[in-house]
Amino acid sequence: MNKILNITAVLVAALSVSACKTTVQKPVKVDYQMEYTVGDVTFDMVKIPAGHYTMGLSADNRRKVTNGIPHEVALDGFVISSNPVSQALWTAVMGGNPSSVQNPDAPVDMVSWVDVVKFLGKLGKAIGKEFIIPTEAQWEYAQGILGGKGFTSVAEWCLDSYDAVPDGATSDDYFKPMELAVNPEGPAEKDGKVVRTVLERMELESHTRKVKVGFRLVQPTEDVLTDAILGPIDGTQIDRETVDASDARPEVFTVGGVSFRMVKVKGGTFSMGFNDYDTPLATFSVQENEQPAHPVTLDDFEIGETEVTVALWNAVMGSLPHLNDLAEPQKPVGNVSWYNSQNFISKLNALTGRKFRLPTEAEWEYAARGGQKTRRYGFSGSNTYDAMWYLGNANSKLKDVKKLKPNELGIYDMSGNVWEWCYDRAAEYSKDPQVNPVGATEGGTRILRGGSCASRWDACRISNRSFMPAKNIKGTFGLRLAL
Repeated sequence: MNKILNITAVLVAALSVSACKTTVQKPVKVDYQMEYTVGDVTFDMVKIPAGHYTMGLSADNRRKVTNGIPHEVALDGFVISSNPVSQALWTAVMGGNPSSVQNPDAPVDMVSWVDVVKFLGKLGKAIGKEFIIPTEAQWEYAQGILGGKGFTSVAEWCLDSYDAVPDGATSDDYFKPMELAVNPEGPAEKDGKVVRTVLERMELESHTRKVKVGFRLVQPTEDVLTDAILGPIDGTQIDRETVDASDARPEVFTVGGVSFRMVKVKGGTFSMGFNDYDTPLATFSVQENEQPAHPVTLDDFEIGETEVTVALWNAVMGSLPHLNDLAEPQKPVGNVSWYNSQNFISKLNALTGRKFRLPTEAEWEYAARGGQKTRRYGFSGSNTYDAMWYLGNANSKLKDVKKLKPNELGIYDMSGNVWEWCYDRAAEYSKDPQVNPVGATEGGTRILRGGSCASRWDACRISNRSFMPAKNIKGTFGLRLAL
């Protein structure tokens, strides 16, 4: 995949001075260990796996990083020092201690970005290995993986030049599409460099020495992003299990003491999009993106009996997004982006050895309509308002799953409660027949279906579609699993 950067492209520093300008060079090879000693000073490294996260946003989707723009980032693996470089290590390498308050066990400060690059060169010669400071993306990813442990005592230099507008975005574009960034290294080199704390990014000139500004070390590892890892995250491929729905019994799974059921759906051909019989109760304006109705043929598949619940999300992830409460375990999880959903699914697959995924939009609509058992309702399983949690009866409050009657296939809450992310990128319909469609091949906008507890009734119709940037989060954005 052309987006994937080879591991040898991960920067490792050496000092180079040209026209009085300090620069960094690339590594020759992957060569790291988990513990090092210089003189009588020992420091250790922590391994960070290849993966992805939403940069510029706290792990619970609650707080935005000051001067940051939330966007999705995928990174090759690396090792990072478990703590900022200590005064003792700086002294062992450089022969002196510039820190504002002398304490050999405390992080070194009063060192500029240029000083740091000189340190890296000398450390590399002393140990015989190459080191670099983390890119901003690596720094933020590591502090998230490590739960912030060791990341609170000082602000820290990053490798990147500072850009007040990351990735060409503008400060007010939080809810605009943005493509996945793979191994980002910041803008073209300039004198202003990034300094980071957990919830703030700042700019300092590279020659600036400042109290409580330190740094930590990074080395690349052999753990690189592959097509198999990056494809589902970027939405360029879908990895399916072969499903045989002739045995109609649902599959039951248990993860961390939480059980959930997957309903088998017999494939077939149906008319996707707005049809004349999709008219529950009242007249309304049909959106252009619901037309034209067109024939779609699907293989057998499985789909979640319910939306992913708070309990299941917590069992897989070990924590909850903001606005979710473990005291309400049977409510659908909300406040998750499409990318958050993919991260959850990746971890669920690692735990179960299966190939869970988001349903395609076509699978979602076919299941919502009742598959081969459809009775041609306008909502999933009914033509009445009381068959779903919507603004009129839920007052924008999420409800426990399985409190209303299921549809023809025994699936609950496909209309209302939370909007449900689908796999597909957004695209307009055509009248041409399709077989197992997976959406457009490019773009940062994905599809949500089903409406929510905060939606008008017409948003909960089976054929209604919502196009939304994949990085968007909202209290009423959730997901349902497929196989």
